[in-house]
Amino acid sequence: MSLLIDMRNPEWMTDVSLKALVSSSLPNVNIVCGPPELTMPEIIMATFTNTFDTSILQYLPNLRLVQKVGAGVDSILADPKFPTSIRVSRMSSGKQSLEMAEYCLAEVLAYQRNIRFYQKNQIQKDWQQYAPLCIKNLHIGVLGLGQIGRKVAQLFLKYGFKVSGWSRSSKNIKGIKSYTGHDGLETMLSHSDYVIGILPSTRETDNLIDAEMLKNFKSSAIFINIGRGNLVVDNDLVDALNTGVLKAATLDVFRQEPLPLDHPFWDHSKIAITPHVSGWNVDDTIMDIAQNYLRLLNNERLLHEVDRDLGY
Repeated sequence: MSLLIDMRNPEWMTDVSLKALVSSSLPNVNIVCGPPELTMPEIIMATFTNTFDTSILQYLPNLRLVQKVGAGVDSILADPKFPTSIRVSRMSSGKQSLEMAEYCLAEVLAYQRNIRFYQKNQIQKDWQQYAPLCIKNLHIGVLGLGQIGRKVAQLFLKYGFKVSGWSRSSKNIKGIKSYTGHDGLETMLSHSDYVIGILPSTRETDNLIDAEMLKNFKSSAIFINIGRGNLVVDNDLVDALNTGVLKAATLDVFRQEPLPLDHPFWDHSKIAITPHVSGWNVDDTIMDIAQNYLRLLNNERLLHEVDRDLGY
C-alpha cells in the first residue's frame, strides 16, 4: 500500500518537503511524489492542495481517500468527474484559524485608523489627517461559526467589539449572539458595521450575498470575505459599492483564482485585494495525513472526513 503526494503548489510547499514531514510518521510506507504517469494499483490515498486533478484517477484504480491539505474542499466535491466512492478528508488547523482571525482584525483596524486613506494620500502627496474611529459600540457580524469563525468572533470580542454570528445551526459561544435562518441573517446584517464571510462553499451559501441580500447591509458597512469566492455575486457587489449601498470591501478569495487581469475588482477604489493569503500555515495538522493513512488501513474513523451532503 502506498501514499501519493501531488500538491502542485511549490510556492507554498513542495511534494518532497511534505514527504519529509509525513515519512517520519510512516517510516515503512512507500510515498510517491508528483502526478503518476503509469498505473499504480498500490496507491490507496492521495494528498492535494487547491484543485485535485481528476485526470490522474485513471492511474489510481484502488484510490480510497483523497486528503486536502487545507480546509476547503468545494472544488473537488463539485467536480462531476470525481467518484462518490472515494472518500474526502480536510484539515482543521488551529494555527491557520488564528492567522485568519488576525487577518480580519488587521483589516478592520486598517479601516478604523484610516490606513486605506493614508495609502492613497501618500501617492498623491496629500497631507491630510483623519480622526480614528472608535471601537466602542462597533458591531462585527461573522458569517460562519465553525472553527475559523469562532476564532475570529472571539478575537474581536477580546478587543472590545460587539460580536454576533450567523450559521446553519445555532451556536453557544459566550458573549456572542448567534443567528440562524434567513430572517436571522437579515437581522444580523442590518446592525453590523463589518460583515466577515467565513462560510464554506455549499448549495446554500453559493451566491448568498446577492443584490437583494446586500440591501440589508448598513450603507456604512464594510464586507470582508476570507471564506469562499462564490459567497458573493461579483457584479452585485460592484453595483452596491458604486451606488453607496455598501461602503467598502476587502476580498481574499475569488470565484476564479488567480483573479483575471480584466476583472473589475482590480481597479475598484473601494475594494482591497489580497491573493488568498489570510490563512497560510497548517503545521499543527500536517500529521493528519499520516494519521488518516493509518486509520484508513485499520478501518478506523478518519479525521475531519467530509460530509458530501453538507459540503464540509
